[in-house]
Amino acid sequence: MIMKAEVSSKAHPEYGQATIPLPIPDSQYDSVIDLLEAMDIGSPTAQDCRVDGLDTEYPILNRLVAQSVNVDELDYLAKRLDSFCAGEKEKFQAMASKLCLSDIKDFINLTFCCQQATVITDFSRLEQMGKDHALAINGGSMPFEEFKEVDGLSVALDLIQGGAGVITPYGVVYDNGMKLEPLYDGRHFPAYPYKPPLMMVSINSGPEGTATGYLYLPCPDKQIQRTLERAGSGPEGFQMEAVTDDLTPQVSAVVSLTCDGLENLNGLCRAVEPLCIAERKKLDAVVQLAQPKYASEVRQLAENLDQFDFVPKSDSPGADSALTELGYVSYHGSLTLEELMMDDPAEQHQRDQAMGGI
Repeated sequence: MIMKAEVSSKAHPEYGQATIPLPIPDSQYDSVIDLLEAMDIGSPTAQDCRVDGLDTEYPILNRLVAQSVNVDELDYLAKRLDSFCAGEKEKFQAMASKLCLSDIKDFINLTFCCQQATVITDFSRLEQMGKDHALAINGGSMPFEEFKEVDGLSVALDLIQGGAGVITPYGVVYDNGMKLEPLYDGRHFPAYPYKPPLMMVSINSGPEGTATGYLYLPCPDKQIQRTLERAGSGPEGFQMEAVTDDLTPQVSAVVSLTCDGLENLNGLCRAVEPLCIAERKKLDAVVQLAQPKYASEVRQLAENLDQFDFVPKSDSPGADSALTELGYVSYHGSLTLEELMMDDPAEQHQRDQAMGGI
């Protein structure tokens, strides 16, 4: 958890306050939205939540206090910040201070570019800082051999003597030419899978079918309709496209965005997500057996997987196996089946090995 936000209704302060954990856990998302809606706030699109207080490890975000924001904006910002390492945290706060940012839209956009900056917080570690600066101005990556040759102290001294640094409460910051690009336009969130989804679906309703929203399945039930509403609908409505699909091959072959609908796909992904690798292989075999046609049918199979028995085929290419009338049988011994069926298989195996050494 990155922060807790105390929010209220600016129009109806008598409704009291709600405390929201951020990022909002999936298990609490629906109940948080219900709570906000009971206070006549929590719109999918409007900035109707007044921030009364923040408990956060990012002090710069206290600039949001007394402002009205959208709850999904707060959630998205917290998810972006939750992925930051210590160095990125320093860069974010220092650049926000240098640029005098206080709007949540700008904070969200800063999360996508602050990595380009360099911040000095400890002048006793100039060697490492110089190396970090070399990485920053090279897009965050360099060939290892080239990185080893960087004279960090010399790079740091040149940077300091250049006089482009700005002193902030979070260190001396150098922007290195960073530009704050409007990737977030105040309505449509850029693609960002906070955690690996089973399916990532783009909602395409912009000019020439450009993406205006994304769903990461499985997700909380209320998030589907809210995301669709936020994405909006062009003159021809919207279309959906699977950007990524990490369902197993047999399951993926059955599902269809056109035929199944988001609710059924979300239910399927929710049923498959907790399954381990072995259980997912079993589900593939059960799908082959049952031949379902829709995602809802696959979900039922996944939720009732314990009613099937399955012996997986050996991954070893040399293993002998067959599906018999009595069931699936596979052999994993060190001898071949021909050797095993001899009168004295061990003796024959040793004799063959000895012959091979002559």
